[in-house]
Formats: sequence, C-alpha cells, structure tokens
Amino acid sequence: MAKKTPPTPKIAAASSFAEPSMYPLHRCKILHAVRHGQGFHNIAGDKDLKQYESWDFMDASLSELGWQQAEALHEHMVKTHIRNHVELVIVSPLLRTLQTAVGVWGGGTLLAGEPPHSALMAPGVGQYQHLPVSSAGCPPFVANEWCREQNGVHPCDKRSSISSYKANFPAIDFTQIETDEDTWWHATNRETQDEILTRARVFLKWILDRTETRIGVVSHSSFLYHLVHLFGEDCSDVVRKELQTGFRNCEMRSFLICDRRATAESKAYNSDFRGGLFFNNQVAIEKAGRNSNKTRVGKHKHKHKQKHAAEPNSDDDDVDGDGWFQVANPNDLATGSRKASRRDSHAHEDESA
Repeated sequence: MAKKTPPTPKIAAASSFAEPSMYPLHRCKILHAVRHGQGFHNIAGDKDLKQYESWDFMDASLSELGWQQAEALHEHMVKTHIRNHVELVIVSPLLRTLQTAVGVWGGGTLLAGEPPHSALMAPGVGQYQHLPVSSAGCPPFVANEWCREQNGVHPCDKRSSISSYKANFPAIDFTQIETDEDTWWHATNRETQDEILTRARVFLKWILDRTETRIGVVSHSSFLYHLVHLFGEDCSDVVRKELQTGFRNCEMRSFLICDRRATAESKAYNSDFRGGLFFNNQVAIEKAGRNSNKTRVGKHKHKHKQKHAAEPNSDDDDVDGDGWFQVANPNDLATGSRKASRRDSHAHEDESA
C-alpha cells in the first residue's frame, strides 16, 4: 500500500500580514512618557469636576499618594535599568510634573554639606512637605512649555513664575521657557484639540532635532492623550489600543519614534559601520572628498558628456554627485511662542510628527 504524501503546509499570502516597519536606528528615539503622580486637584476633581475651576488648586502640587507613586516608579526604573540609560529628562513646567520628575529620576535625599545648587528640589516645596532631593547621579533635566497641560479655565493648569521654580528646583534647566510669568494660560478660553495637537507636533520635532536618543518625558493626561493620538492609524486594533489608551497617574509607557521624513543629517550618534575598501578611515576620506567634490563632479559630468557623445549607445549610468552630499535643511516649525504655533497650525495640519 502506497504511503500517503503529507499535505503541504499552507502559507498565508503576504498581503494577509500587517506590514512591519523598518527605519535606520540613528533616526529613532526611545521615549519613556510619564504622567504626573496624583495631585491635590485630582483628589478634589474626582469628587466634583467643578473643583478643577477652583483657585484653591492653582498649580497644584503632589499629594502624599502622588509622591508614593513617583517613588514606586523610581524603583521600577532602577530594576529595569531604564533610569541608568536615560540621557535627558524633559518636564512640563508645572509643580506636579516637576515634583514627579524629581521623584522618578532624582537622586536620594539631599545630604548635609551638599551645595544648595545641586538640589533637584529644595525643602518645603508644595502642600505635602517632602525631603529635599539631590541631583547626584541624575541625567540632566530641562523644562519645556510645549508639553504642559491643556491651557485655560482650570487654575490647576496655570504655572507659577519661573523665578520661583528656579529657587525650588535649582538643578533643573529652565532656559527653554521664554517668560517668567505664565502668558499661555487664559481665564476664559480653553485650549482647543487642534491647538494641543499642533503643540504636540512642535514638541516632537524639538525632540527629534536633539542629539539624545533615550529620553524621559513627564507631562499630563490631556497632552499625552493628544500626543499618542498623532499615531496609530496604520496599526492593528491591539497595537492602537496599547498606543492610544489614556494615562493613569504616574503611569509610564515607552515608545519608539522615528524621524522618517528627515531631510538633514542626523545629529544623533550613528552606530552603523560603513565598511568598504577604506573602512578604517572611511568617514575622514568622505569628508575630505566633499571639499573638492563640486570640482570633481563638474569634471566628471564634462567627461561623461564627451564619452556619451563618442559612445551614444553606452549603457553606463551617470550618478549626479550633487545629490549625494548636498542636503536641504527642513523648514523649521516656529517654536518661539504659542502664537507662532497657532499661526502655522493650518499649514502643518497634515504633517505627522
């Protein structure tokens, strides 16, 4: 009796698989996005949403639970080694996010004898009194207004003066903030969704233009919600849900973003190995060659034309040398003020960060 031939495994058509994405690693950055811990405004707002309009919670600070949440996330960062690999912490310039960033990425308690300017946070900051925190062994911190909470109407989203923050958070860099007093917040107008989305695009472009590749971001529920909704339309339902779900207090999620529309050379470290005949000094050779490249390209084109005039049927392909080393700079979306963001919002509405 003849043996039966086993059935050939059926392989699904390639079109039935979701297409993966592949990008150069030096064009990508890892973002560890964190929502602030519980603030006193959250406690009141959970009971009555109208409390978000109360001036009792202007620039609300972390509650005791909020500090506990930040310290729990700090332990998670240490165990997973994320804390050691982060090169920069970007933080919204509101009290609850500054305190959360300090609790998550800060050092231990500021010791007696340490200079005051080395403190990430001075003593006596906020409604719940927490011990001062040292900046020893920490990545640099920089405050950026582009990632602050949705503006307007709610006093909890109005920031304090930068001069007061500098006194309370000496080791944090506030040079990205243009005005001492809060000029973005309005008592009667709430920032629209389109305005937040535009701000999120500006923020991501600022990040992509930086040299750091592993970055922590401490922000707010509404801003992070709009930020992640810039992405995910080309993902499966499962991945889109993972990406776009709202953030709990002190929740951290890690993302990989890629500057896939880049038109300029990357500022980030490039670990690629070029190889080739001159691999030991390839970069130096290429840079040296660029100085005289235009002259050589001109001569090459002249010889090429002569060659094809003599050999009209030649199949040799010419390479336009200019295209190999002359790169146009991208049109920077203005980041100087909120007005600039609004002015350019329609022009950039269809761009994805």
